[in-house]
Amino acid sequence: MERTGDKLFEKALEYPATLDTVPKIKATTPLIITFDSQTVNDTSLALDQALVSFQHVDTKNEVALPARAVKSTDSYKMDVSRKNFRLHFSSAPGVYNVALVLGSFKQGGLFYDLGNVEMVAPKSTKAKKPVAVYGPKPEIHHRFAEPQKMPNILVSLFFTGLVVVPFIGLLAGWAHLGVNADKLQMEPIGSVIFMGLIAAYITLAISYWIGVKLFPTLTYALVLALPTYLIGQYALSKRIEKHI
Repeated sequence: MERTGDKLFEKALEYPATLDTVPKIKATTPLIITFDSQTVNDTSLALDQALVSFQHVDTKNEVALPARAVKSTDSYKMDVSRKNFRLHFSSAPGVYNVALVLGSFKQGGLFYDLGNVEMVAPKSTKAKKPVAVYGPKPEIHHRFAEPQKMPNILVSLFFTGLVVVPFIGLLAGWAHLGVNADKLQMEPIGSVIFMGLIAAYITLAISYWIGVKLFPTLTYALVLALPTYLIGQYALSKRIEKHI
């Protein structure tokens, strides 16, 4: 165990030996713990779990920090950075019991008690609230939009009736002009296609009223325009020829 930068102490242990002193750790430089694992045959053992446990001697609160594998040296390393020190130990200084919690699917697990260290935090005049890393979060309150005030049903029915007025006007105009279907048999195919295209325009208008966007509606109308003009011209010309 050592401190990055100026070494305040360095101790090499071999299982099951423990620290014979209680070193003091401050937040000025991080604490580093490096170790390697071997089998009974002195061969390197890859661990599936490697944690360093810090348990406060008085409060029994425990902080477990993961150790990462260092492939170049076949070892594992854990360092308590300044950020981790402030997060876990500044609000709760004191003596901590340090232990390795190791696990392997092939060889089983091991709890290795390294000894005690004292975490020394700088004195602060302001009391800081403990940081809750795990635990319940504040409740989230949702507020949905209030429904809009709708007009009277008579107003809705009135404007709905106005939608039908143009169609009634169309029928009245046709009746005034004397439009009828008596002579459609003169050119039945062209007349049926032309009337189908007119019905397609009416369907497109209803679709736009229901929910189709403006630009798709204009695109479909342009696609229908040319065949409607050509079929209508063809049907009328054939009808005039047969009438003559």
